[in-house]
Amino acid sequence: MLAPRPTKLRSQRDINLWRIPLQLSLAAVAISLTLAASHGALAHDASQELGAEKPERAHYLNTQTGVEYVGDQVCGSCHSVEYKSFKQTAMGRSASIPSQDDLQSLVKPVTFSSSTLNRTYSVYARNGKMYHEESQRDAKGQLVFSETHEIAYIVGAGEVGKSYLVGKGDAFFVSPISFYTRINGWDLSPGYETSLFRDFTRPVVELCVDCHAGQPRFVADRPNHFQQPAFRFLSIACERCHGPGAIHVKQRKESAPPEGPIDYAIVNPATMPAEIRDDVCAQCHFLGDARVLRPGKNDLDFRPGTPLDKVVAVFSVPAKVKANRSLALSQFEQLRLSRCAIASKGRLGCITCHDPHVQLRGAEAAEDFRGRCLTCHTVESCRAPLARRQSTSPPDSCVMCHMPKQAIENMNHASATDHRILRDPSENLLARDELSLAPSDELVYDSRPLGFEDAKPDLRSLALAYPQVAGHYPELRQKGFAVLQQAAREFPDDAEVQATYGLVLLVVRPGDGARAGEALQRAIDLGYRSPEVRTKLANLRLQQGNSMAAIGLYKESLQIEPLYTPAYLDLARAYLMLEDLENAREILDRVLKVDPGNDAARQAWLKLGPPPHEHP
Repeated sequence: MLAPRPTKLRSQRDINLWRIPLQLSLAAVAISLTLAASHGALAHDASQELGAEKPERAHYLNTQTGVEYVGDQVCGSCHSVEYKSFKQTAMGRSASIPSQDDLQSLVKPVTFSSSTLNRTYSVYARNGKMYHEESQRDAKGQLVFSETHEIAYIVGAGEVGKSYLVGKGDAFFVSPISFYTRINGWDLSPGYETSLFRDFTRPVVELCVDCHAGQPRFVADRPNHFQQPAFRFLSIACERCHGPGAIHVKQRKESAPPEGPIDYAIVNPATMPAEIRDDVCAQCHFLGDARVLRPGKNDLDFRPGTPLDKVVAVFSVPAKVKANRSLALSQFEQLRLSRCAIASKGRLGCITCHDPHVQLRGAEAAEDFRGRCLTCHTVESCRAPLARRQSTSPPDSCVMCHMPKQAIENMNHASATDHRILRDPSENLLARDELSLAPSDELVYDSRPLGFEDAKPDLRSLALAYPQVAGHYPELRQKGFAVLQQAAREFPDDAEVQATYGLVLLVVRPGDGARAGEALQRAIDLGYRSPEVRTKLANLRLQQGNSMAAIGLYKESLQIEPLYTPAYLDLARAYLMLEDLENAREILDRVLKVDPGNDAARQAWLKLGPPPHEHP
């Protein structure tokens, strides 16, 4: 299934960058970061930045940029057993196009209504294709609007559910409705159930398809736009974990033997050093509370066999602040908090218990996991009474007692295994925080590898991470704003830092528009291609009475992203302020073509009325 409800902003590749964590959405939910200009400054020591400092114990030939991917069918020609088994796992079926099975399940169309969004949805099959339709009727039953899209791709194998992607030109968006396995039915998609998104407007940003698809083909410098075909490989495949296979395949075809006991032409996580082994899994299975891409990097730049931190810095909210909240894709963080992982000093990792090539289920899975637990523990060491141990289903299941399922807060109808491996399921103190003396307002730097526990994050990454969590955790706002202020001073030529500083200033210091405008303008001058930054700056120019400058910025926003509806709405407002009714109508018409369900645009159009020549 597609990504959980978004709780953070990312890089400039995200169209709706700022409205997610800071709630700067169309609903205009404001937050109030506590001002902390006098907070102690964070030391910036370049020697502590791990991206260039981590030693690598092994050099894998296929980690170099430019080594070609060959596709899993090539891998399967030699590794047929692993290939066939992997294709039956959820990862091996992570994305698809609508199949006959999908269409046959829609012999009868499905229709349901959402009171949250005041919309009615229909799912149906026609002429061998699947369609999702959204509509709204007024109090008299008259149709207000209807929007229908063919489903281009299905995301998810159905373990939790399936989400659906629709195309708008060369861009893809998440359908407002998803299928959930637990209820065997349909409900609002992640991000829609909270009204964060409405209609077919949630973009498929980079990280979503990076982790759910084999290899997306993005258009350079155009967020959410794709080349044709959109994916070189549709589902997750062998090379996601083993790295590109061209060198390995060439050597095997030439019958060239490996130079030693380990074949360094291809990555094998089972033989990797612990400090980079789990990064292979963390690239997708550890969303963190904040992720900050390194300058010039994107998520596709990660290569198994190298530190994830070279591509992206991952941070978590301190457990003492987050408490026992269970979020999607937090298993990696939970495992690191466990006493088992801490005591193992790196020996315990994801693949200690999980074989990515096989997906066991039911009693077979429980027995397999129990056997893995007993490689370190003994039956006699279990303190639970025999009667309690036999009461689990299946009986004597270590996982059922120590790793129970938890409801996921940021995804409806979903649960996940608690990877903290608690001795007592009622325990609410997390092992790492019991040992940590770090202040509760400091983000946990999670992408640092084992052996580098004392390493500090670089100032830039930390400054960009705090705004991603400040909207949800008030305890972190004061420290976060102080760190961002320092970064803005120290990195005057970093476009992303300046953009972030300007956008945050608009929220925390609404009266300081001049300083916010300077930061936003500097980001644009440095080449930051963000429609939101231009739209926010245009709003400031409009407030300052410079209508023509504002209109120019709104138009620039729409040139960068023709589907960015906030720029249309604000541009229409600018024309109305100038009493240019003709251009205002034209812009509102364009909004409703891009987003037929846009309530704000419709109300503005109705208030404005049709052109005079359309009156009888």
